Amino acid sequence: MPKPVTWQWQAPTMQFRALQYAVPAKTAGTSDAELVFSVFAAGDGGPMDANVKRWISQFRADDGSPAEAVITDSTVNGIAVKTIELAGLYQGMGQAAPRPGIRQLGAMLRTADGTVFIRLIGPSATVESWRSEFDAMIGGVHPQP
Repeated sequence: MPKPVTWQWQAPTMQFRALQYAVPAKTAGTSDAELVFSVFAAGDGGPMDANVKRWISQFRADDGSPAEAVITDSTVNGIAVKTIELAGLYQGMGQAAPRPGIRQLGAMLRTADGTVFIRLIGPSATVESWRSEFDAMIGGVHPQP
């Protein structure tokens, strides 16, 4: 799948991260985001619905109510793709307190060989500024020859 050359590879910082990239802020005073890939063989990584619920549970609306997820299902070059967009207060695994103003553009790709989980997550302004590139990356996915 295509990705911008400005998204720089980093050594993964957590278990289950196969790839990790720093996604630079386009606006001064805004922090970078990160792009994370987790890859699981068929049958590993848990059911898709359980992972969707886990991602949703990491977000709250600004008023503390449950976050509203925008979820779509599609097929790209024969690969089943579920996208999940969330925004608000984010408290990921191991974080002591929720961080405000966070957005996630996520995708779950299912093939016969396994599942790939992809998350672009960070400050809303940074993530939003890279939306078209994220969409192009997901739209450009193709099976391994």
